[in-house]
Amino acid sequence: MTTTLQVEQMFRKIELIKRRKGMKKLFTAIILVCLVFTMTACANTNEKKANEETSNKTSETKTEAETKADEKTESIVLRFWQAGADTANATNVMNELLVRFMKENPNIIIEYQAVPWASDPHVQFQTAIASRDVADLLVVGNPFDFVLAGGNSIQALDDYLDDTVKGDLMGFANECIYYGDNTELNGKYISIPLYGDARTILFNKEIFDAVGAPYPTESISLDEFQDLARKVTGEINGTHVYGFATSAKYASQYLPFIWDMGGDILNSTLDTATINNDFWKAGVEYYKTFFTEGITPKGSEAMDLADQLAMFLNGEIAMMIATSDYATEISNTEEWADKLGVGAVPHDEKQYAFAGADTLVMPSSTEHPEETAKLINFLLQPDNQLTYVKAVGFTPVSKTAAQDSYFTSSDLKAGFSEAVNCGKFYVKSPISSGVTTTLRTNIQLFLSDDITIDDFLKDTDDQINALFTE
Repeated sequence: MTTTLQVEQMFRKIELIKRRKGMKKLFTAIILVCLVFTMTACANTNEKKANEETSNKTSETKTEAETKADEKTESIVLRFWQAGADTANATNVMNELLVRFMKENPNIIIEYQAVPWASDPHVQFQTAIASRDVADLLVVGNPFDFVLAGGNSIQALDDYLDDTVKGDLMGFANECIYYGDNTELNGKYISIPLYGDARTILFNKEIFDAVGAPYPTESISLDEFQDLARKVTGEINGTHVYGFATSAKYASQYLPFIWDMGGDILNSTLDTATINNDFWKAGVEYYKTFFTEGITPKGSEAMDLADQLAMFLNGEIAMMIATSDYATEISNTEEWADKLGVGAVPHDEKQYAFAGADTLVMPSSTEHPEETAKLINFLLQPDNQLTYVKAVGFTPVSKTAAQDSYFTSSDLKAGFSEAVNCGKFYVKSPISSGVTTTLRTNIQLFLSDDITIDDFLKDTDDQINALFTE
């Protein structure tokens, strides 16, 4: 029989595997631990039955009740795929939570896989859905949950959520209530945030101090922000510094400027593109200035955020737009503990920060909805929410967790809380993925001078409208 000590030793091996052989080996170790618990439970059950049979001299033939009991204790394997989890601690902390869940539910084994954003997890998930070989639970970026709902690929979660969980949801969870062509899902939660966040300005205090520039912690206008970026561009302390790094590969990098100018992607009924207008023209031309003046690194039209972060950490970038998990990871290092600053998103009339949530969705094809629901409710418990966000970053969807002093006692958390308060979510439509691809392609062509501003506006408008007819 497996002893408690042996189980504890197995957990210690998990930590060694995590450090030495990476997440793939850790995943295998988790399965082994679950098997240890399962075998232990089975061994205890068998021993108990043997004793009862000896003392009571019962028949060796199992009763119908005993057979059903055995069936209930059979292990169920749930597959759980998470889009993103790019920062160092994300997969480690999620693994720790999943081990805790499996200890509480010894008949459930979790097969967990994280797919970095650079690997296009949404495309991978869609392919898996089409091939009818998708996980029981997915974490996807909002509004991809609306894309899946439009394709009838996921199911509503209302009936699966514990009442205590429903009553403890932050307001941004309402972004996961569906309204669209799928009438079966209208007015229901098609997903629930694992966490929420908004992107804001991160800056290197040492660079600003070196040139005597003010920190961008107070609300500043778009022109003031551009002038500030110019001031922290150039040779500083022996390093060529770019004042503001940004990549047109991500809509989150330029949409806040366009929103501030009055532009939006679709009309209020979400059925027509609204790109070909003066709002977008002003916003896109403003954004291009950072590239034409060399304020942002050359070739950064399509730069990965991971490469941008590397330059920031190397002291080559003064400011960048990023999420709180990046900020948490940076600030946790000794070198950056005192020099990382969190600033405010620049704006003129109305301030917007690109907000979003990574959400939990249950594919329609899952064969274990009740067990999957157990995992969802577990991840939304306040203590588990705090465990995740304290290590990784982000804003918890649990009100109870969000009221913890952890979120009110640091400038870093306060800066991101302010960004969440003025957050605006990306367009929610079944064509969201197509919109993203269209915007990414055309704005990069414009920034590279391959098309004119008028071509960008007209082509983007026409191509998005065409998506509605496909």
